[in-house]
Amino acid sequence: MEGLSEYEYTLFKEFSRKLKPLSRSDYLNKLILFKSTLNDKDLLNININESKQFIEYVNKIYAKSTCEKIYSYLHSFYNFLVKENYIQNNPFANINKPYVSRIKNKNDVLSLDELNKLISIFPNLNKRDRAIISFLISTGCLLNELISLKWKDLIIDNKNNYSCKIGSQKKERIVELPSYSWDLIMAYKESKHINNIDDLVFTSRNSNTITDRNIRLIVKNALSLADLNNYSAKDFRHSFATFSLKSGIKDETLKQKLGWSDKNYATRYKYVINFVDSDDIDYIIDDDQSNIYKSNK
Repeated sequence: MEGLSEYEYTLFKEFSRKLKPLSRSDYLNKLILFKSTLNDKDLLNININESKQFIEYVNKIYAKSTCEKIYSYLHSFYNFLVKENYIQNNPFANINKPYVSRIKNKNDVLSLDELNKLISIFPNLNKRDRAIISFLISTGCLLNELISLKWKDLIIDNKNNYSCKIGSQKKERIVELPSYSWDLIMAYKESKHINNIDDLVFTSRNSNTITDRNIRLIVKNALSLADLNNYSAKDFRHSFATFSLKSGIKDETLKQKLGWSDKNYATRYKYVINFVDSDDIDYIIDDDQSNIYKSNK
């Protein structure tokens, strides 16, 4: 393996055997990055000063969130080596972990006007991309949950209420879906030939699947068209959480809607809700179905 010795790579394969392919690749890249700063020194023979210097180095060139991830990955790898008796001490154990504040601010949340501005450019998008953007906005789901959505997960009851099943295992949940989002998905469906309800809802042009990179590019394009370049896909989820809390939803209920493991995650948004529109927010469609969100003005 380029960057690692044969023995180091063997240890990495043992460490990563239960990781998913994308996570395994991410861990490996971080480990190779670390090795590249060691002048070919063996990963099993480093000291705390070398670990500290590396963290100082990444702090200078990467965003705080990336630095935190790099630290966590290396800390986990060396914990494994300690546990399996390959080394005695974790060289990252006594180094301060890069800190990323989880408290959200107004730059993480689209305003009501900005959300509706984004929706206003839908006519410039194809049917799939409209459905994807509206689904992200109106459910607050994670990208991997949207990617994994199947046609059988879309639900309509006998009262014509729409919902969908998203998430997996402990995070699996049923969330409401506004009629506007439902209609966009159905319009997209009409343009496809669906033969199996186990098929994924969203696909790419040349594949029966779609990647998170595809989704990010779709979102980036839509935000650019709406002149909202300072936002990204993750901010749809933050916006959903913020407007939910502003409308008075309980922390426990929001936990269930978003698949959080802890309702206390809601405290991240307690500050930013002071910056969103002061009017009450309804998570219902306008009568003319022109907006996903509306304020009670």
